[in-house]
Parts: sequence; C-alpha cells; structure tokens
Amino acid sequence: MNGPYGKTTPSFWPEKGVFPQTPQWRESNCALTRLLAIHRRTLGRAIAVALEIRRDIDELTPLMAALCRRTCRFCPEPCCIGNTVWIDFRDLLFLHLLEEPIPPCQATSDPDDPCPFLSHHGCRLPPRIRPWMCTQYVCPTQRAVLKKRGRPTAASLLGKIERIEKNRVRMEAEVTRRVTRRMRTSPSSSPATSG
Repeated sequence: MNGPYGKTTPSFWPEKGVFPQTPQWRESNCALTRLLAIHRRTLGRAIAVALEIRRDIDELTPLMAALCRRTCRFCPEPCCIGNTVWIDFRDLLFLHLLEEPIPPCQATSDPDDPCPFLSHHGCRLPPRIRPWMCTQYVCPTQRAVLKKRGRPTAASLLGKIERIEKNRVRMEAEVTRRVTRRMRTSPSSSPATSG
C-alpha cells in the first residue's frame, strides 16, 4: 500500500503460509515502514551502511553454509533447537532500509517455543532475512573446525562477522541521529508561540 510518503506496508515473506502472524508484528513493521518513509531522503548514509552489510552477508553465507554442512548434521544438540532466538530491531532496520521482505512473524515469543522457521533441512528463511544472532553464531565445534583449517580461514570469517556487527551499530546510530535531528527541527515539534 502506498501513502503520501511512498510505500507504507512492508512486503512479508511469504505473503501467505504456515507462519502465524500476530497483529502486533504486522503493526510494528508497518509503523517502522512509515517512519522510515518519512525520513528516507535523509537516510542515505544509513542505507549505504545497510548495503555494505548485505554485501558482507552475501559473502558470509557460503562460508557459513560450508561450515554448517561439516558440523550441524552431526550435532547432538543443535543450536537452532536449544537456543532462544529473535529478530531484533537492527535486523528489522536493515530489512526495512533495503526494502527486503520481512519475516512473517517473530522467531519466538516464548523461550520454550522452537523457532517457527526451523525445518528438517535447516532454516526456511532466506539467508539475508534471518536473524543476525543465527547467522553470526559460530559454535565451539565450528571454531575447532576453523582452527584446523588454519588462521587465514578463521580470521576471514570471524573478521567479516565482526565487521557486520560494527556496521549494524553504525546503521542504527545513523538512523537514530537522522530521525531525532529532524524531529527536533520540525515545526510541529516546537512549542506553540503565543501571540
């Protein structure tokens, strides 16, 4: 749906399906879409950082997939089952800035619930829209495999994860700075003058 500031409803992945979507999830994402649409002209730096993050995630994906193929299928306690995961604000900010599809629901609402995106073949979400906490996690077994492979491989993968994490912080700070600056200088946010 389009409004006075452009697109006001994000696209969800998939539009229809087996994932339960709460009204709060949809409303929160629509509100974030509207907020960013209002400020989009001033968010060039944040979008540029988000593009860097996307490039790095695209480069990281095959490295992590190869590592998972070597370790995950043999794991007696898969982290996708045992850990509580969620889609955080920086994940959503990244997706909204680049107008990527939004996951249809939060990864979990209760620490005892399994992730709704986990299937027998791994995560059903495309790599770009997975929670960062899932993408960046390197378990002890994987660290041992990286150590065996040698320093350049481990340093490359862990360095890329660290760079993405720093850029996520930069992206959020840039959005916050731009939105709060505009709110402070907006005529509607200043006190009314009597006269």
